[in-house]
Amino acid sequence: MVTLGLDVSTSCVGYAFVDNIDKDKKILDMGFIDIKKEKTPKDKVQKVLDFLNKSSYIDDVFIVNVEDNLSGFAGGFTSQQVIIKLAKFNAILCFMLEHFEYKVNNINPMTARKQVFGKARIKGIKAKDYVKMKVEELYDTTKWCKETTRGNWDKRNIDMYDGLVMALFEKSS
Repeated sequence: MVTLGLDVSTSCVGYAFVDNIDKDKKILDMGFIDIKKEKTPKDKVQKVLDFLNKSSYIDDVFIVNVEDNLSGFAGGFTSQQVIIKLAKFNAILCFMLEHFEYKVNNINPMTARKQVFGKARIKGIKAKDYVKMKVEELYDTTKWCKETTRGNWDKRNIDMYDGLVMALFEKSS
């Protein structure tokens, strides 16, 4: 049984395919899909679906866990337009995934982190840094991490890590 985890934003979608057959969850593939050049939510969804459909793991996917789209905006650092664009894109993507008969769960990232890592956060550590630290404690992710043209760790890798957290999350019945 394969779980697909997605971290959806308006410019990048982090994804991870995880084999959940054993208690030792194995990463099959993960990365990010750059969608910032796509103009409309429809175009963004099409690019994501085209990319995912090329994966050799897509036919084995049983559940798709998507990071809930408005949970990260509590700090007030995002404009209304961005929130609306993200909500539209997220809704269309989830609808299309359900149309293709995947079971889709929208998961609060704090809930997922608490289940996967035992804690949702540590005071004084930014959420993204916490996720990076905890993922790298659990897995060797070097083969999936991308670098910028200057050889630095690409910050979009964190979207991939968030997608991994979604894939590792197990929803109780």
